[in-house]
Amino acid sequence: MVEAPLALQQSLTIPPDHLAVCANQSIPVSGNAAGNTVDLLDLSGANKSPGEIPAGFTARGVVALVFSCVSAFLGLAVIGWYGGSEIGARAPKKGGAVEETIRTVRG
Repeated sequence: MVEAPLALQQSLTIPPDHLAVCANQSIPVSGNAAGNTVDLLDLSGANKSPGEIPAGFTARGVVALVFSCVSAFLGLAVIGWYGGSEIGARAPKKGGAVEETIRTVRG
């Protein structure tokens, strides 16, 4: 938002080559968005925005959404599985059995 548009208009100058480009493309440089200098609330002739995007999903979008959700849940499951496991290393015990030893993490 400009707090003082009239003060800005008095101190700002538009280079002539900018105005020449607008003139070559028939773009109005005064008035409102439609170039109307008489009735500033009349926007007839102004550029229109593009139409609305159609509602709903395409099949391709649905497939992408499903695969994204599946990969997200798989990723969360792996993080939970990995985070829930104990920190340790398995060392062979005398007699062939495997004993799990817990390491302490030092930082």
